[in-house]
Amino acid sequence: MTRPVKFSLWIGGVALLVVALFGHWYYWYAPRARTGSPGVQASTSQVFFGTGDLPLRLWIPFPHQNLAALERAIGDLEGLSEVSSYLISQDLTSLPAFGPFRLPPARDLVVAGSQNGDRIVVAASVYPVVAWLARLAGRLAGNAWLAGGPVELHGRTVEVEWRDGMWLAAQGEVALTIGQPVPDLVPSHALLRLDRFLGPVPQGLYRLDVEARGWRIVSAEPEAMQASDARPRAVLPTGLALVAASIGPGSPPDSAVETFVMLSGVRGAGEQIASSVIAHRGPGDRWQLPAERLLSGLGFEVSEGAQEGWSLAAYDEAAIDQVAGRLSSISDLLGSVDEAPLELGIWLDLAEAREALDGLVGTLGSLPLPATEQIRLWTMAARSLASLDNSGSLSLRIGGSPSRLEMRLDREGL
Repeated sequence: MTRPVKFSLWIGGVALLVVALFGHWYYWYAPRARTGSPGVQASTSQVFFGTGDLPLRLWIPFPHQNLAALERAIGDLEGLSEVSSYLISQDLTSLPAFGPFRLPPARDLVVAGSQNGDRIVVAASVYPVVAWLARLAGRLAGNAWLAGGPVELHGRTVEVEWRDGMWLAAQGEVALTIGQPVPDLVPSHALLRLDRFLGPVPQGLYRLDVEARGWRIVSAEPEAMQASDARPRAVLPTGLALVAASIGPGSPPDSAVETFVMLSGVRGAGEQIASSVIAHRGPGDRWQLPAERLLSGLGFEVSEGAQEGWSLAAYDEAAIDQVAGRLSSISDLLGSVDEAPLELGIWLDLAEAREALDGLVGTLGSLPLPATEQIRLWTMAARSLASLDNSGSLSLRIGGSPSRLEMRLDREGL
């Protein structure tokens, strides 16, 4: 074999090695969206399905890869930390880094917690080589988050250990239901298990799917997924930034329809509060306008009107007139929902709703008002939308029998 041939073979071998190493890195470590489903024999699956005393549980496949992809699809996860802190009294974005990685390089990761935030469990099926290196580096650096041992987290002591190839950080004992069956699920980008209501969200098993035109959160039941795929996209009426509605049980003439509307195209923080309109149809009392009781004490007067069987209320009569001209479109929007009764529906244009809520929160924040629960909720909603940097529309539906949630983001132009 001549020297040029040997040199060519050597160059080819090096090139193949580089390609193989890059392929290995890309497949197992590079940030990208990857689906998966809980393994029947995986210890993390037992944590996800078997910790019945922790009613809020999140499962993510390949978390170190999916995190960046989920942030591109859903938005800045740091910006959503206030939501997790409000709902479960835990900031899930402030967990310590796993060495050079934000999350452990693992086949999957589970976060489980109590609703009042007094207990939290984090478990991951870390890659074997990474697990060995992490434990060694943790011992050398005295880092208990990697090597195992007690760690102070949010002012509380969390015990970290390695158990059957699983990295586990837990506050308190982890009581597992031994032999808990693991269902055969269609691969998804994440799973959420609620064993009790989380605010208005019903209990159940939900899945997150990142799609070409956006993402959706829907019940993991096959019939719910099929209904979500078949359901036409509801279009927000022109000129509206946000519509929130609830339809009470009963036949159409007897059911109450409560609706909150925000107009789009309104500029200036001072005008945003006047762009809110309450539309009510049927028996019962209407919803309240933002901070209505407090603002009434400051001299804000509520104007009222009636149109096509609807009762309308707003701080500005011009806003009532604009919504009155769109009531048929709003009725069509509510009629596109095949869930009955609709316990809660929200439809919004992300760009317009973001500006409207920012203005509303800015107005409320500039007034001499106490920080009420309602104002806190409006502020949290505005900050959550700010983290969703995708253009397009967002919809949320809670209803059906049994009650379940569907949330979807559709990007524009796809």
